[in-house]
Amino acid sequence: MKDTSMLLQDILHAIASIESYVVPSYEVFLEDERTQDAIMFNLIVMGEAANKISEEYQEKHPEIPWSSIIGTRNVIVHGYDQVKLQIVWDIVYKNLQPLKKSLMELL
Repeated sequence: MKDTSMLLQDILHAIASIESYVVPSYEVFLEDERTQDAIMFNLIVMGEAANKISEEYQEKHPEIPWSSIIGTRNVIVHGYDQVKLQIVWDIVYKNLQPLKKSLMELL
């Protein structure tokens, strides 16, 4: 099993991958299924890694929205037909940078 620092690195790597898929607008994002799929895959990776981090560690770092990261993964995997692309867009363009900063402070 991976240790916590490796799991945090996995999340950061997924964030970097998502950052590489930046598109100029929400309209372009809606039309680009490959980008949607690539971003959602990496959100799943983030949720998988977060879910493997111990509850004890998660409780010590409440500044990280662990349950939201894991919950997003669960919605994409189990409710893929219910995924709201506006929410995915908001995660990418509003939440990833603060999350990245917080995670980097843990390493």
